[in-house]
Amino acid sequence: MLGEQTNVDKAASVGNYLSLYFGQNQGVRLGESTVASRRAHARMPEKRVKGQIKILINRDAGKTYLDYVDVDQIVHIDVYHKAGEIDPRDVARVIFWALDEHFLEKDPQLQYAEDERFKLVSSFANKIFITTNQGKGLLYDLFQDVVKPFIQGEEGYDHVHILARLSREEYYLVYVMAEAVEEVVLASGVKLSKVRNITHGNQKEERESYAGYIKLPWKNFKGQNARQLPDKENVNQLILKLAEKFGGVDEIEEFMESYSTNIFKRKGIEQQKKKWGDVEHDVEQLEELGLIKNSILGKVLTKKGLQLKEFVVNHKCELETEIRRNVRRAPSGGSGRFKKLGKMERKTAQVEYTNRNRTINDPDKSWSGDLAVPETIIQAKKNSFLRGDQHFTVKKQDLHFYDKKTYVPIDICLLIDASGSMAGDKRQAACFLAEHLLISGKEKVAVVTFQERSSNVVVPFTRNQRVLSRGLSTISPAGLTPMANGIVTAVDLIKNNRVKNPLLVLITDGIPNTPLWTLDAKADALEAAAHIKENKIRLICIGVESNRNFLEKLADHADGALYLVDDLNKDNLINIVRYEKKSMMEAGKRMA
Repeated sequence: MLGEQTNVDKAASVGNYLSLYFGQNQGVRLGESTVASRRAHARMPEKRVKGQIKILINRDAGKTYLDYVDVDQIVHIDVYHKAGEIDPRDVARVIFWALDEHFLEKDPQLQYAEDERFKLVSSFANKIFITTNQGKGLLYDLFQDVVKPFIQGEEGYDHVHILARLSREEYYLVYVMAEAVEEVVLASGVKLSKVRNITHGNQKEERESYAGYIKLPWKNFKGQNARQLPDKENVNQLILKLAEKFGGVDEIEEFMESYSTNIFKRKGIEQQKKKWGDVEHDVEQLEELGLIKNSILGKVLTKKGLQLKEFVVNHKCELETEIRRNVRRAPSGGSGRFKKLGKMERKTAQVEYTNRNRTINDPDKSWSGDLAVPETIIQAKKNSFLRGDQHFTVKKQDLHFYDKKTYVPIDICLLIDASGSMAGDKRQAACFLAEHLLISGKEKVAVVTFQERSSNVVVPFTRNQRVLSRGLSTISPAGLTPMANGIVTAVDLIKNNRVKNPLLVLITDGIPNTPLWTLDAKADALEAAAHIKENKIRLICIGVESNRNFLEKLADHADGALYLVDDLNKDNLINIVRYEKKSMMEAGKRMA
């Protein structure tokens, strides 16, 4: 056990202790059965080293278990136990009330403000994810008896696995949670398992090894003509894998140019990471496929690699069609991890069009629109016979009109923070969102970026994917965050194009630090946001929890909505914009 009593002093001491060790990328053992770190944990096989846990210092817990983009966001707590069943709902309840008791002990005045205390505890309910061998889920869901099934092979089969999104100042809560979990394990009739030692080391990140199942001909037929084109189906499969990382065919070609013998076209590994994120895994896979090799110039394309590059160039249209099909698919992750603050009440304009696949015949209703002549003639012929008319006649009850449908067009302008912190995976996620919106919708998409001390329209409103791809390829994050400048540029773009139902989507992981009109960057951004409201433009701001206070003010000045996400990955971005578009369309139909 961690101690007979839980108190504020112990928790504060543990919090300081954790801050010191977490800052050095180390994990710690609390008591005899609990291990905490910001990294993934591996349990050594019992036959080799009994009770030893390895902290994998090169595998961030948030990225490993929750697909986070940013590192050091998650504290990973494992409480080890012997064989037995642990109900995650019991764990959730015990943690909830332990936090409640701790906050009350820390501030006795909260006993007179139950609502405030409950709100304080509840704020952590969506930040703590719990897994046991009987199920898993967010503390908030488990507290309401909503349990997702445990999948064999996941973390939690012999320990209570907790992932908590905590800031440095909140590390003291690890002590509160760990002691509460140990108590619920023992109360379940299960014995705790001793952790005798912890070690630290690296582990090669387990990522998909597509080189293992993509079989290119030269891997099996040595000595074949080097000019022989590889099997088309397998090459297409390889290109689709690369497209998941790099985007379209043009960017794949640009990546491959980084491994050409032309030193003027080569990009260093840091330049590649800045644009596309971690590329080392993909380079390893291409080496295994025989497409890249080491040379005196560094890594370069082999003859087969050059052959593949030539194939990409010559089959660009065909490959882009396959990539579009993949990009069009919505993520399968459900609603995603996001929280919405604020509400937009703007009216939504509709477009009415004729549906020539359906006709209506209602003599008691006055209709205006396109007359369905063939259907009207057929109906009149039938009715003339039934009425006993001596001659063919067309009367009101014979008339067929084409039905009308209403549609809510939503043109989207993405306002992307292109400061230095958005380099790599975040840039790729924002670009993927733009591609997905254009390919999966009927409306126009525009992209505005802001970085250094200015902003730029990289893609004007368009329905042309090639125009979009060319513009996105120019985005190279660097420098500061001139948010006010970006907002003004986006508003002007929307006004000048007179688009229907404009939706401005601001994607940022920071706060403004470069002013536009005054010396106060934040004040300028808030003033610029007011222009969004004045021009009756809908705004949704997608940001991270750490910047909540400022982004709430920004959304309020624009009369828009704020979405707070764990991180800016592509699934979160797509789910948010799809959710907002759906809300706008439903609002438009209700007003009809």
